[in-house]
Amino acid sequence: EKGAEVVRMIHTLVGATGFRKGSDLYFDRHDGSAATCDDFIAAMEEANGIDLTQFKRWYNQSGTPEVDIKTHYDGATKTYTLTLAQCCPPTPGQESKQPFHIPVAMGLLDSEGRSIPLQLQGEDNAGETCRVIELTESSQSFTFINVAAEPIPSLFRHFSAPVKINANNSDETLAFLMANDDDEFN
Repeated sequence: EKGAEVVRMIHTLVGATGFRKGSDLYFDRHDGSAATCDDFIAAMEEANGIDLTQFKRWYNQSGTPEVDIKTHYDGATKTYTLTLAQCCPPTPGQESKQPFHIPVAMGLLDSEGRSIPLQLQGEDNAGETCRVIELTESSQSFTFINVAAEPIPSLFRHFSAPVKINANNSDETLAFLMANDDDEFN
């Protein structure tokens, strides 16, 4: 099961087209021969021009990462900051873990349940209403700009990573997401 989830996370990181390019390269190189997880990762890296060195921790660290979620909305500056902190409890033979590379498919909903175009601080324009942010550190903050009112976050859409989520959402927030979020997983 973990292997399937890891492959699906790579799909989330590189997208459908990038995953197809990587899998085509992988099969061109290894069809009919013995291959390893490292061979699969190498094909994905080469086909997409990315470095998945940290991502390989999913293969060599045991346990399920936990992600703590904290949010802050500043109405004066119309910014919304999402802070994600990850840890992975000790497991036999692995007392301490390095940060995983965790893809977080996410969106923000306004008070009417409409998806908000997402624009991170430093970006010139608002983009899609769903995007993947990458949690690679023990703790990272992502600040979205031009957010007119405090949004409701929709995180780990499409089960983008097999993690335990600590969000402290109220029953009201969970009911809102259930009624309004267009992501069926959430």
